[in-house]
Amino acid sequence: MKTIFDFRAFLNFLGRNKLYTAINIFGFSVSLMFVILLVTYTRQEYAVDQFHSNKERIFRLCNESGSCFAPLIGRDLKDRYPEIDTYVRIHSSNEIITGEGHHLKARYLLADPDFFKVFSFTLAQGDTTQALRSKNCALLSETFARQLFPEGDYLNKTVTIKGVKVPVTGILHAFGNSHMVTPDIMLSYEEWLPILNWSEVFKQGYANASFPLYIMLKPNADLSTKVPEILSRLKTYYWPYQEEHTRELSVKPLTELYFSSGLLGGTCRYGNQKLIGILSSAAMLILLFAVINYINLSMAQSESRAREMAVRRLLGCPRKALFARLITESVILCTVSALIALLLARMAEPVFNRIMQTQISIDNIFSIGPLTAGTVIIVSLGILTGVIPSTVITKVHPIEVVRGTFRYRTKMTYNKILIGFQYLITIIMLGCTLTMFRQIDMMLHTDPGFDTSNKLYLPIRNMNGYQASGLKNRLLQIAGVENISRVRGVPMFANNNSSGVWHNKPIHLEIFEGDSAYVSLMGFRKIQDNRNFAQDAIWLNRTAMRELELPDNASYCEYLRSPIAGIVDNFLHQDLTHNTQPCVIKPLPEKEWCWAFVIQLTDEYSSTTLQEIKQAYSEYTGGMPIDYNTFDDVMHRQYAAQQRMSDILFGFTLVAILISALGILAMATYFIRQRSMEIAVRKVFGSTNREVLQRLILHFVRYVLAAFVIAVPVIWYLMHDWLSQYVLRIPLSWTIFALAGLTALAIAVATVFGQSWRAANSNPVDAIKR
Repeated sequence: MKTIFDFRAFLNFLGRNKLYTAINIFGFSVSLMFVILLVTYTRQEYAVDQFHSNKERIFRLCNESGSCFAPLIGRDLKDRYPEIDTYVRIHSSNEIITGEGHHLKARYLLADPDFFKVFSFTLAQGDTTQALRSKNCALLSETFARQLFPEGDYLNKTVTIKGVKVPVTGILHAFGNSHMVTPDIMLSYEEWLPILNWSEVFKQGYANASFPLYIMLKPNADLSTKVPEILSRLKTYYWPYQEEHTRELSVKPLTELYFSSGLLGGTCRYGNQKLIGILSSAAMLILLFAVINYINLSMAQSESRAREMAVRRLLGCPRKALFARLITESVILCTVSALIALLLARMAEPVFNRIMQTQISIDNIFSIGPLTAGTVIIVSLGILTGVIPSTVITKVHPIEVVRGTFRYRTKMTYNKILIGFQYLITIIMLGCTLTMFRQIDMMLHTDPGFDTSNKLYLPIRNMNGYQASGLKNRLLQIAGVENISRVRGVPMFANNNSSGVWHNKPIHLEIFEGDSAYVSLMGFRKIQDNRNFAQDAIWLNRTAMRELELPDNASYCEYLRSPIAGIVDNFLHQDLTHNTQPCVIKPLPEKEWCWAFVIQLTDEYSSTTLQEIKQAYSEYTGGMPIDYNTFDDVMHRQYAAQQRMSDILFGFTLVAILISALGILAMATYFIRQRSMEIAVRKVFGSTNREVLQRLILHFVRYVLAAFVIAVPVIWYLMHDWLSQYVLRIPLSWTIFALAGLTALAIAVATVFGQSWRAANSNPVDAIKR
C-alpha cells in the first residue's frame, strides 16, 4: 500500500515542480469555480415552478403568437369540458398606491379567487381561502408593505388605488422560484379589472386578447386529446381565430413555461436555455483547457517521472500499482482544486448574481445529492485527467529510461494536438465575442427611423384630459423644456394594435396616437406630406401603405376610413428581433385622455432641467412619484440579455486565454529546455540569435495558423446562426476572423517570446556542459 500511497514522495515531486503545480491547481480551481456557479445556476433555473403541489395538473393556454385570451374564454372551457377543475385569469401592470401619506409606484397583479388553490403560493398573514373574493381585499408583498407602512401592523391599514380605499387583508410571501414575478399588490380580477381602465373590455367579454389564462385539470385528467376540438370551437366565435390571425392552440405545462419566453410576454420572468447552453459550453471548455494543461504538463514531466517509476519497477513494484499511484495523485490534485474552487465560488457569488441578475446560493449544493454527484465528478475527472500520462509513463520499460530512448520518443509526440486545440477554442471564442460586441453596438446605435435625442417618456395614466393639459402647461414653463406631445403609444415603449381582414387577407396594424405636435416632435421621416389638415387624418408608414395596397399618392384609406395626412418612413417600434410592421399614427384630440408625455428637452438631459421637471410633477400631482425614461435607457434594456451574454462570454474568453497561456508558457519552457542542445549546436555552426529566435517562435506560431484555418468555418457557422434572429445584422466580415486570429497570434508570441529570447541569447557552452 505504501507503494501506491506514498504521499511524501508526491509532495516532494510537487515541490520540485512549483510552476507546473501552480498552473495545474490554478487552472482546475478557476474552471471548477465556473462549473460550480453554473451548475448551481442551472439547477435553480430548471427547478422553476417545481414546488407547486399541483404542478402536473396546471397548464397555460397558448397559441403561436402568445398566451393571452379574452376574459370569458376560461369560463367557456370550464363549462364545456369536465376535465377542467378550475381556471385563473391574471393581469399585471403598474399603478400608484397611496398609504398614510406615502405615494409609491407598485406592480399590481389581478387574479381570480382560485389563484391560491391552483398555485402553491402562501400568505405570511391572512387567509388564502378568503383572498381575492371582493373589491375590499388587497394583498401586499412583504417588501412593499414595509416600504408603504414602515411602522408595521399591516392588516389594520388601508391603501388607496385610483381614488378607491381598500383594506389590507393579507401579506404575500415572495413567490420564490416561479415564472411569476412577486407583485407589490394583488387584487381581485373580477372586481378591479373594470376599475383599472378595462371596463369596456370586461363588458364585451370576447373583444380582447390580453389576459393570460391558466387552467387546472382534475386529477388524472387529460385535455390534450380535446385540443383540436377546442380549436375548432374557438374558430366559430372568437375573432382572432375567425379572422385567422391565430391558427394554433396548445396547453403548455406549468413546468415548461419558464423557458417559453415568446409566449409569456412582460407579465412574467423567463429563462433562456440558449444562454444556459452557451455558458455551460464555455465552462466545459475552460475545464477542458485545465485538463489539457494537466495532460501536457504531466507529459512534459514524463521523463523525470518515468525515471522514478523505472526505479520502482526495478525494486519490484508492479505496473498496475504504479498506474494506480499516478491516478491517485491526479485525483488528489483535482480534489484540492475543487476545495479551492468552492472557496472561490463563494467569493464570486455576489458578482455572478449581479451579472446574471439572479439570486443563487452556493450553500444549496451542500446536500447529499449534489455532494455525491460532485464527488463522483471529481474522481472521474481525476481518472480521466491522469489516465493518459499514467499509461505513457508506466508502459515504458526501465531499460528505455536508462538508455535515454524514452526521452527521444516522447519529447514531441503528445502535445501538438492539444496545444493546437487550445488555440482553436481560443480563436473561436474570440471570434464569437467580437461578433456579439459588433452586433450589439450596431443595435444600440442603429437609426430607429425617428429622433431619440433629448427626449423623455413620462407616463401619466391616472390623469384625465384636462389634468394632462394642465400638467403640460406647467411643464412647458420650465426653461429646459422645448416642447411636449400628448401620446397614446410611442415606439420602443408601448402602443395599441388592431387586427382585421382586408381584401381577404389578415392584416395587423400597430397604432400610435399623438397630438398635433407628435409627428414633428418625434422626428418621423416624412416621405410624402399631403398637407391634409383634417382632424382625423392619419400618417402611414411604408409597410402599412404596401399592406393596405395603397398607391403613394393616396389621400384616403378605405380600410381605416380616414383621410391620409402623409407617409413616413419605416421605423422600429420594437427591438431588432422583430420585423418592420405596418404602423398607423392617429391624431389624439386635445382634451382626450392620454397615456404619457413625450418631452423634448433643449439640452442633453440637463440635471437642472430634470430636477425642475420632478419638482413640477410632484407639486402638480400632490407628491406622486415621477417615473420617466429616455429612449437610450429603453434600448439598453431591450438588448440587456444580449449584452449580458456578450459580457459573460468575454469574461470566459479572458479566463480561457489566461489558463491556456499559462499552460503554453510552461510547455514552452519544457520544449525549449528539451531543445537546448539543438540550439547550442545551431549557434556553434553559425546560426544567429535572430534566426534561432525566429525558429523557436515559429514552432508555436504554426499551431496558431493551423487552428485559425479550422476556426474560421466554425465561427462563421455559430455566428451566422446567432445573427439570424435579428432583422438587421452586421455582416460576418473578414476583419472579425482576422482580428481573432491576430489576437491569438499575439498571445502566442507574447507567451513564448521571453523563454525563446533567453534561449536564443544563451551561451551554447552552458548547454553543452549540461
